[in-house]
Amino acid sequence: MKLLDALRTSLRAAKVPGQVAAKVLVIAEEALATYGITNESEIFELPDWNLWLFLIKSLLSPIIKTMKKEGYCHANTYIISGLMVLDERAAFLIREWFKTRCQSGLDPCCKNPPCCNLA
Repeated sequence: MKLLDALRTSLRAAKVPGQVAAKVLVIAEEALATYGITNESEIFELPDWNLWLFLIKSLLSPIIKTMKKEGYCHANTYIISGLMVLDERAAFLIREWFKTRCQSGLDPCCKNPPCCNLA
């Protein structure tokens, strides 16, 4: 599945150790199972709200928290960018979510451009 491949590639590019990468992949697999997604096309056939719930609430938010907790905040840029290239709608939703978080001051990572400056 391209989504999992994108995550693996992003994690390798960010030089995230295997045990931390495994945690990220578990989060992704749990999100896929929660939504009953078995192939790539099912993700991008989701209505906007469900796509947002899947990408942001079930996938990105827990992954970003995990990366921060594990000390690999720099990997967030790789992960977010890797997911954004999968689909135009996904890229728009991710960009808007990130912009909103930064503008509202909800994410201290926004003040650290090497970590997650995607705006």
